[in-house]
Amino acid sequence: MPMQPQRHKKPLGELLKEKGLIGREHIEFAIQEQRITGERIGEILERLCFVTEYDVVTTLSEQEGVPFLDLDEVLPSEDVLRLFNKNFCLTHVFLPLSAEGQSIKIAAASVSDGQVEKLVNRHTGLTPTLFLSERKKIINAINKFYYFVEHPIEKLIETEVNLLARDAEMARGMDNLINHILHYAVKMRATDIHIRPMARSTNISFRVDGVMTSVLSLPVSLNRLIPSLKMKADMDIAEQRLPQDGRFSATILNNGYDFRVSTIVSPQGENMVLRILPMEAAVMGMGQLGFFEEHIHVVEQMFNEPFGIILLTGPTGSGKSTTLYAGIRRLNLLQKNVITVEEPIEYDIPLLRQTQVNEKAGYTFANAIRYFLRHDPDVILVGEIRDLETAATAITASTTGHLVLSTLHTNSAVGAIPRLRDLGVRSFLIADSLIGVVSQRLVRRICNNCKEAYRPPEWEKTYLRDPSIEELYKGRGCEVCNGSGYFGRTLVYELLLVDKELAHLIDQEADLSVITEKARESGFVDIFDITVSKVKQGITSAEEAMRVLGHIRQV
Repeated sequence: MPMQPQRHKKPLGELLKEKGLIGREHIEFAIQEQRITGERIGEILERLCFVTEYDVVTTLSEQEGVPFLDLDEVLPSEDVLRLFNKNFCLTHVFLPLSAEGQSIKIAAASVSDGQVEKLVNRHTGLTPTLFLSERKKIINAINKFYYFVEHPIEKLIETEVNLLARDAEMARGMDNLINHILHYAVKMRATDIHIRPMARSTNISFRVDGVMTSVLSLPVSLNRLIPSLKMKADMDIAEQRLPQDGRFSATILNNGYDFRVSTIVSPQGENMVLRILPMEAAVMGMGQLGFFEEHIHVVEQMFNEPFGIILLTGPTGSGKSTTLYAGIRRLNLLQKNVITVEEPIEYDIPLLRQTQVNEKAGYTFANAIRYFLRHDPDVILVGEIRDLETAATAITASTTGHLVLSTLHTNSAVGAIPRLRDLGVRSFLIADSLIGVVSQRLVRRICNNCKEAYRPPEWEKTYLRDPSIEELYKGRGCEVCNGSGYFGRTLVYELLLVDKELAHLIDQEADLSVITEKARESGFVDIFDITVSKVKQGITSAEEAMRVLGHIRQV
């Protein structure tokens, strides 16, 4: 039989270029780096944040004809995990998922050489069905799932609480309990830990996907948990009358985390909140964040303007900085000098010149911009505009040939205009400099593992302003989503582009309702319309839309 000719595979860089994710100059720069580091081109493009790991893996998935799998919504079978040991999986970078009959599902970081298939078949006698996933997610998932198989965290907490409760002389330290609680929070994907003393107990709750979830109650005898955490965060344990702030770092499941600790005083005692910040956060693309395809181009167009100011608005914790970095990543960083001042630096982008606010040393958002102007910047990122000095300096920089990116706390895109006026910025300066505003919130995604269709009641049709809807979706609740019916979050957003007519209205200090009406005529993207679209597509639910946007005003 004659040999079949091998299918020619294009280089990864060329495939990414065809998708419009990089240009020829990015490939040439990566080749220069490769001569020094010896890394693969894909690894270099990821490290320099020209592309995300998601971009690379989904492109390889298309090239190899192997389906892509997002590990965020996967819960491997414990029985299948026990077929392998953790180090074996880490060495070969694959995660066993489930087995049925003589087949076993495997998520791998690479499938081109067939090595993982051979190893799994030899080890188990089963035939592997392969999926491609991001290497970092596979490694994190291996560390996470194997740890909790070997360390059932809920039982460990219960055992430790019982031991501490029986320790009348308080000879046993709180370190084990603190460690278990931190691991439990990471397992649950919590962003905050709330410790709330009450008359007969101390409640511990996690904020997961933006919603508070009570996970544990401790006896009053363990109220020394808060002083122990204050010591860990380098706070004054003797001071119990005034609010305090502190911080500490910890390594959990081989990943570094910063914990920002804050206390306030209530009649029941000190209330404590720990904000959980991963030290290494992956920069995501616009599509991953939740922007619809037709709006990604609009946002990228804003970020490619040569000068002016772009504002990201929304409440605390709505992902404004994440969107800023997704936009920055689409700039040609080889041709632009981008300087940032942040509090803290959330994402490490090698080609950016990133700096961090240091109030004690007198390095603030406002005076950082003045320093930046001596460094020949093309783009300046200011973490947040919170006072007149920062606003005025940012606006001045944007009117002198620089693109300025920043965040502002407002409830809507149009609301950024009166907010800047309230800070003391003159209307003609706002009109002259403002390119556009992206206002956003986060809504929970329906869990794909337990999503099911249902006939919506009349109140949901009324809320969504569409009486013709026959079918919507919700999560039933399962092990993957801890019974909530939701897993992860996605953006809902509105886009305001300032054209000449809008700029004229802003300059004339027209009423906000007039500006809003003109914006709608000019293609304003409404957050409620985006949310309704995501409800109809089964991405989120009507109940979640109401929770985030409200019922009366329908923001």
